[in-house]
Amino acid sequence: SVSRTALAGILQSSKKLVLSERAGAGRGRTLEFLRRNAANGLSMANLVAGLASILCSLNRQYSYSCWLLLVGFLLDLADGAVARRLDACSPLGAKLDDFADFTTFGLGTALLLQPQGALAGLLVIAYVMAVFARLCFFSAG
Repeated sequence: SVSRTALAGILQSSKKLVLSERAGAGRGRTLEFLRRNAANGLSMANLVAGLASILCSLNRQYSYSCWLLLVGFLLDLADGAVARRLDACSPLGAKLDDFADFTTFGLGTALLLQPQGALAGLLVIAYVMAVFARLCFFSAG
């Protein structure tokens, strides 16, 4: 009997909380936060895919590394489209996107190439530097 009364009181309190205007404003702030950071979340996912690809290459799991680079590519396509569609472009998002792109397409791809010998190593270093230069000179931010 006491537990039913306590449970009824808790349910009544939570009902008031959910139906209050303040809770509605909190929901609005949450949706605005999600709208503003949807593209950043996709960039973070791209970064994670790039880092996972690097780990797979280091562990000689090259097919997984390739798949993760493909996932990173698709996430990179999506983050720009989402940012423009939701009008949620920001300087932080641009820097995060550039860092994710460098990790995925610069370092991740370079490790997947598995350079053997001095010339191959120099070519891979040149490739990474080219990706870095492209991001430095042509970034959106």
